[in-house]
Amino acid sequence: MKIKTRIITLLAVLAILGTLLAVAAVPAYAAAGITPTPQQGKVGSPISIGAAGFAGLSPLSATFGGVPVTTTPATVTTLSDGSATFSIVVPARPAGNYTIAVTDGANVATNWFVVQPAVSITAPTSKQGPVGTTITVTGTGFTAGVTGFVKFENPGNGTLGSALIDSTGSFQIVGVVPASSAGAHKVWGVDLGSPPQTTYTLSAANNDSFNVTPTVAVSPSSGLPASIVNVTGSGWTYPGTVTLYLGGTAWTTTPVKADNTISASPQVLTTAATGINQVSAVEGLLSATATFTVQAAGLSVNPTSGPRGTTVLITGNAFKATPLADNVIAVGNLTFAGIKWATTAITIDTSGTMQPTTLAVFGNTSAALGVNQIVAGDKYGITALATFTVTKPTLTVNPTTGLKGSTVVVQGSGWVPGKVVNISLDAVLAASPVADSSGNIAATVIIAIDAAAGQHIFTAADAYSNNSDAVTFTVGGVGITVSPTSGVATTTVVLAGTGFGAYFPITVKIGAGATPYILTSQALSDANGAFTYTFTMPGLAPGVQVLQATDGSLTATTFFTIIPAPVSVGIQLAGISSQLVRVWGYTNGTWYLYDPADLAGSDLTTLVPGAGYWINANAACTLIYNIYSYSLNAGWNLVGWR
Repeated sequence: MKIKTRIITLLAVLAILGTLLAVAAVPAYAAAGITPTPQQGKVGSPISIGAAGFAGLSPLSATFGGVPVTTTPATVTTLSDGSATFSIVVPARPAGNYTIAVTDGANVATNWFVVQPAVSITAPTSKQGPVGTTITVTGTGFTAGVTGFVKFENPGNGTLGSALIDSTGSFQIVGVVPASSAGAHKVWGVDLGSPPQTTYTLSAANNDSFNVTPTVAVSPSSGLPASIVNVTGSGWTYPGTVTLYLGGTAWTTTPVKADNTISASPQVLTTAATGINQVSAVEGLLSATATFTVQAAGLSVNPTSGPRGTTVLITGNAFKATPLADNVIAVGNLTFAGIKWATTAITIDTSGTMQPTTLAVFGNTSAALGVNQIVAGDKYGITALATFTVTKPTLTVNPTTGLKGSTVVVQGSGWVPGKVVNISLDAVLAASPVADSSGNIAATVIIAIDAAAGQHIFTAADAYSNNSDAVTFTVGGVGITVSPTSGVATTTVVLAGTGFGAYFPITVKIGAGATPYILTSQALSDANGAFTYTFTMPGLAPGVQVLQATDGSLTATTFFTIIPAPVSVGIQLAGISSQLVRVWGYTNGTWYLYDPADLAGSDLTTLVPGAGYWINANAACTLIYNIYSYSLNAGWNLVGWR
């Protein structure tokens, strides 16, 4: 009995020991788990996932709120100990708690993440600008299906805009920056969910900010000195002092500040330079700029150019307007080329317009040729400018050369209208025309019979304004012309002469030798010393012949070329006289005939080189003339004569 009991006890011990050994043979793994860092944040922010307890060397996948998400890296594989580290991005979801799950296919680990609301300014990208700037704000992580609002931090924390939040918890609004002080302003969102989601209570990373920059503007953007303008601006601090500058000079008026805006109505500085000036507004480290164009006071002259002595009408405006009309342009404050022009003060009315004034441009060298400046200044220092161009009158003579006793036309332009202009020839008064309303003059002058050959001076001058001009005129000496200038002996020639003594007999000679050929008849010059003489060229030797015409004391020469008489067609064609029937030639639209059997009816006198002729032969033959040979067939032949 005791032996049986001991055996049973031994078997039980062996069984327990076998169980312990079996347990010791099974591998031991900790439960799978994940740790998200952080565990709350906004849409689009990264989450780092630390995983452990998964099967070694196994791929992992993740879900966010039950929806698969992309991992970084794209493929995640555990190490041999079952651990891994990767990241995901918070997807677009409404605000609230969401489960993050990671699995290797056999093991699943979960943890939680809170999606928080957030807003971001997406336009302008600089996130700065003046009051009134249009901005775009995007919200994420809010309650789906309700209205979302975007707030702007200012004294009233105004609403920029609202929109319905979509199923992902996102919305977008476009709003305008409200009246605010300069500097950074928080932008946040809130929805009407229950409970409402708001970024105002979260960290700064979930809010955004917009930097308001100050502005300054001038209206109108241009004006005259002493005129009143409106200066406005926004985005300044309150309270505080803003100083205005025009062209770098402090403006005398301090802007009135209401809330974060400024307003002022200063007078444009009379010392401001004409043209574009910078307007600056400065408050401590804050500043803003604009531009203002200072216009010159208006001054005009009519006409704007003319000779010395021209009468002009002077008008002007935009001078200092005074209720009492006590503003004037004092004597000495209206100048021409820097010299006092007006002799009495010129009144300026209550609108700033000067009294129209008529003055004459200086009639001496004080009015220099070219552009001269006119300056008018009132007693308040406002100055207006204009210019007047002093021009030189002109004189012309037509023709510019002529004979004794000939008539010439003298003309001019640019003279003082209505004034007498004295025209002289070699300092002897010849005419005194009056300039018309356009300043033009005209007169005719006869060249004296006894005027010497050569250059003479026409001058024109007025007796009032020191205006003058001069031009030369050439009186020709004796001269003859011949027409034609060449021909055969017996040619009819016309010889014309000028510059000889009045009513003198003119002898014509041909040839320059000691015994020239003298024409038996004489020509007679007229009262102006001119003549025309027609004669027949005598049968002198061919060549250039000198023609002379003389009145006994004055002699003029020219040339005439006597050319040999042309060879007759009969002589030119004598080599084929027995074969020649007739010849036709065509010149200047007319046919000419040579018929040896009808010399009386023939009018073709010679064959001219370079011309073509139809030659009719009664048999084939060869014509040789000079050095040229022409082969002719029986009948008509077209020949180019050489």
